[in-house]
Amino acid sequence: MMETKELFDWVLKQPWFEKTSFLLFLNKFDIFETKVLKVPLNVCEWFRDYQPLTSGKQEIEHAYEFVKKKFEELYFQNTPADRVDRVFKIYRTTALDQKLIKKTFKLVDETLTLRYLTDAGLL
Repeated sequence: MMETKELFDWVLKQPWFEKTSFLLFLNKFDIFETKVLKVPLNVCEWFRDYQPLTSGKQEIEHAYEFVKKKFEELYFQNTPADRVDRVFKIYRTTALDQKLIKKTFKLVDETLTLRYLTDAGLL
């Protein structure tokens, strides 16, 4: 079974996804918050280069930003710099939080609307 990194890397390299935009939902942030303080992020092979800063809320944000950065790096390594017809957005979610999910999908809707208006030459 492929790990998340390998799967995402594989998808990004497929020709049929060449012009496909990606919305990455980093779900279960509430669980991430508790786990990242108990288990160092760098126990995961992909995050070996992670260096913890402090503890508490600052560490949670630092770890989240690191994970987000790793996905962004992978995306940009597999996307030519001149590729403007493909968008990549990352959203932090907690599926049990209805307000957050509504806000997230509102952002997704706005992103898609902007994309459609741009594609139609209206922006």
